[in-house]
Amino acid sequence: MFLTLKELRHEKLKFGALGLIIFLIVFLVLFITGLANGLANDSGSALKNTSAQTFILQKGSEKRLNRSQLTDADWNKVNHRNAAKLSVAQMTIQKSNKASKKTDIAYFVTDANSFLNPKTINGQKLKNNDNNSVVVSSKLKTDGYKIGDTFKDSTSKKVFKIAGFTDNTAYSHTPVIYLNFKQYQHIAPQNNNFNAIVLQSQLKQKTGYQVVDKQSLIGAIPGYSAEQGSLYLMIGFLYLISLFVLAVFFYIINLQKLSDFGTLKALGTSTPYLVRHVITEMGLLSLISILLSFAITYLIKLVLPASMPFSLSSGVLLGTGGLFILITLLSALLSLIKVIKIDPITAIGGNN
Repeated sequence: MFLTLKELRHEKLKFGALGLIIFLIVFLVLFITGLANGLANDSGSALKNTSAQTFILQKGSEKRLNRSQLTDADWNKVNHRNAAKLSVAQMTIQKSNKASKKTDIAYFVTDANSFLNPKTINGQKLKNNDNNSVVVSSKLKTDGYKIGDTFKDSTSKKVFKIAGFTDNTAYSHTPVIYLNFKQYQHIAPQNNNFNAIVLQSQLKQKTGYQVVDKQSLIGAIPGYSAEQGSLYLMIGFLYLISLFVLAVFFYIINLQKLSDFGTLKALGTSTPYLVRHVITEMGLLSLISILLSFAITYLIKLVLPASMPFSLSSGVLLGTGGLFILITLLSALLSLIKVIKIDPITAIGGNN
């Protein structure tokens, strides 16, 4: 450790530049990962945050809620404990006092007495009364909505009042508004069907229906798989690029020190000590850069607008940090081979 700290202090510019490269790569990976997770939540958090495990859809609906149409006859056939009906409709609303202000939303229609009734972070919960009080996603706060405000459904012109807010629930990148079936009749009076029968337990199959688990249903939301696949492909390439870039930089830096290593070996320094020195030096430099990238990413997260979906959990941070420490150690292998094989006499020019 003494040799490591002494060298880091002596070669501030060289190691500072390498640390900056590691910081920028880790920061870029964290930022893209945060966007990927944020977009995933923005696509399906209204489904993900429920205790639902299984969705029973119309046969041939291809795991799409909007392609499934079930009736009360289907409900009676399923006859499962702790089941709940769910309808989803994507529409547009506008503030009652601002005709020009429109917002795309997703209606989630369910029985207020079922497990699909969302928890509210403030205000009242959804009830089965035939009134105009509804629960909405807190994402609507960015459009200026607050408890007590009214809005108008653009299609039916029905006016609703916000009674409570849930956490940032969204479906297909639109905030969710929760209605009961009586309220939904005012919007679609001719539609007595619903999209899915939702269970809290797992179910393998049901004759005559398509049975889908929660993650598969979220993955079938239009655009979800394409978004996630593209972003995580970029992250994968960044990991691969960082492995090669760091390996080259570590090799060049240690190549410049071969004569120093040779001198140390000639003076009796053991090879294991030099190996530990290289690993400690690279590991310490990487750790400082990773921690700095964590701090900068967190600060940027605080100032990002609410309209930009961004989500990073502590588990993702620790996992990313651990992967980059591993990449650092793998990148140092080429340098370590050179250090192990170095001949003290050749390194200090004894054969010239």
